[in-house]
Amino acid sequence: MKRESTLSYIFILLFSNGVYAYDANNKCENLLNAGANEKAIEESKKLEHKYDANFCAAKAYYRNGNLKASIAAFDESLKYPDLPIDQLFAYLYKGIAERDIGELKTSSATFTKGLDTAALGNSKYMQMERKFLYQLGNNAIKDKNGFDAVDFYSKSLVISSNDDERAEGFAGLSVAYFQSNKIDQAIENGVKASTTYQRTGKLSEYADMQLTLASYESLNANYPRSLRLLQSIENFAKTNGSQYYEAKALIAMSDVYDLSKQPKLASEALDKGEAIAKAIGAADLLR
Repeated sequence: MKRESTLSYIFILLFSNGVYAYDANNKCENLLNAGANEKAIEESKKLEHKYDANFCAAKAYYRNGNLKASIAAFDESLKYPDLPIDQLFAYLYKGIAERDIGELKTSSATFTKGLDTAALGNSKYMQMERKFLYQLGNNAIKDKNGFDAVDFYSKSLVISSNDDERAEGFAGLSVAYFQSNKIDQAIENGVKASTTYQRTGKLSEYADMQLTLASYESLNANYPRSLRLLQSIENFAKTNGSQYYEAKALIAMSDVYDLSKQPKLASEALDKGEAIAKAIGAADLLR
């Protein structure tokens, strides 16, 4: 069970029924996949196809942390798509980069353009419609607009085509309902997300969702239920060889013990969790 970068999906190229025109085997892309970002940028300048050149350069700039250059290159690629799907992916990734640089309104406008463009395909690009709705939900969450987030995630769920997509939608809804102070609905959708993540084998996402559910139960003052969830994750992490989540569960457990007036158990859980975190170098878990 490994932690996954929350941004890793930006570099995954999804091919929709053979209608994606981008050449994923160009030299820039090969260098990018090898982690040679600077070389990829230089190689992109040699590509004859302007969409491929700008799209690949944009991803390389993104990986290098140069978000302004990335956004500009994605924007330039939008001038040269061979097929609508190329344009849609450029809108998608551009919107993500804009959000990452802090331009939330601009990002939402870009996602909305992408959604409207995808809708013109009369269900041909429904997979892309779902992606834009999901990203708009993420933007609404970042903007602390739980009501709109519920709407976007709910719409994305309706047109989800597989369990991976449904799990994302349920997880998003859980956060959106929590932000709207609807804890029961947050728990209900969190359980659905957790179950779906487990079924698809996404163990890190499953563990994170269970930890989130434990925090919801704690906020509801249902401390026994919260502790059972955390103890379950601790055991799950041990079984699956993840000391990171074992430590994370123990540290969260210490907080619940504190709230439930069990200081000795709280101290023991915290000491044990922090000892594991230090041993594996998980500085993000330490206080």
